[in-house]
Amino acid sequence: MAQFSVDEWLRADAQHGASTPVTLSLPHYVSCWTRSGADAGNEYFYGESSGLRSLVPDLTSLEGADLNPGFDTFVKKADPDDAVHVDVILYGAVFGGVAMDRVSVVTFRNNLNKILMTPQNLNDAWAVEAVCLGPTLYLNIVKTPQVQRPGAGDNELYTYYGYKFEALATGADPSAPVDSTGEFAVVLQTRLGRHRLLVAAETDAWEAPPPHLSQPPEADAYQGYVELKTFVVPTGERAQERMYRDKYPRWWLQSYLAGVPTLVLGGRDRHGHILEVQKLPVTRLPEIAAQNGCPFDARRLLRFGDAVLAWMEEVARGRPGEQWRFAYEPGRKAIGATVVEGDMAVRVEAALAGPPAHGEEGVGVGEGVGEGVGEGEEGVDGAVGEGHGHDGDDEEVEEEL
Repeated sequence: MAQFSVDEWLRADAQHGASTPVTLSLPHYVSCWTRSGADAGNEYFYGESSGLRSLVPDLTSLEGADLNPGFDTFVKKADPDDAVHVDVILYGAVFGGVAMDRVSVVTFRNNLNKILMTPQNLNDAWAVEAVCLGPTLYLNIVKTPQVQRPGAGDNELYTYYGYKFEALATGADPSAPVDSTGEFAVVLQTRLGRHRLLVAAETDAWEAPPPHLSQPPEADAYQGYVELKTFVVPTGERAQERMYRDKYPRWWLQSYLAGVPTLVLGGRDRHGHILEVQKLPVTRLPEIAAQNGCPFDARRLLRFGDAVLAWMEEVARGRPGEQWRFAYEPGRKAIGATVVEGDMAVRVEAALAGPPAHGEEGVGVGEGVGEGVGEGEEGVDGAVGEGHGHDGDDEEVEEEL
């Protein structure tokens, strides 16, 4: 079995990592989709931006909100463990006219979150599945059982708190049922080190530009996508340390990978009442964590991702068309690779041939959106663009795209 030793990589990086710069380029917008809710068949509409919600202008109005009402009418995903397949991204790529022969890796942001966070979370197991066809490596999400820590509480309720905060922050009727079955996502092209990536990421909200940025040419460069999170306001020194040590790196990476410039945090008590709302620039998260005694090496996460993707590509290209499972095992501190049964290759080839007719497999075509993201190299300190995610409060209770 092929293996990537995380331990060996960390030792080598500690000696030479600073002399090996790896950057993430500014994401370039390709396409988007809106997926309708379960009551409308969960259809995908490519190029349709109707699922993108706007952030309320006055965030202070959310302070004091009770996130509990409506839990009994919460519209949950039918099967949270039913992973979305990579072909969904490819339909978006075909719609956006992407030249696939220039793409190294196609993936949901979720996979990159897991892979790149490994040096920070050495005890968290993960798995992804992959197939190499032509010059491109395609990655599928693999749902892994999530271990609930002792005293973590009701994960389903905490998941609801995240969706409820999202609904209130985007101006939804407080009395309306919260529906988690629809989504808006963007498809982006970016470059991580040696790899040209095509990435899909759910997007929480859009913030309208201030007056001085609402007219061309400034409006053309404005990026107003926002990530929304909830968290329990720490009440002691150890809880505060855990927040900066565990949450800030995750929040930074998730937003930075998709180029999201702004994070809106809803701090709540343990009973689901919003105590404070913060609005933070994503690029300041490493600095804020360091100021609070919990520095993390953001550049190391990028270096690790570049190295692991290169290894995955090498392994999968040795047996093109076969489906691989790459799994990180915390006990061994290594990533293993094994060939598994699956239909990834068939699904990828079918998707590249073009989207199915409207209604088939829940795919449709919308009218398109006009926003674009300019290209250009950026290091760790310069993110702009798009993205999504719920934090699930105390735990990462649900995996996002």
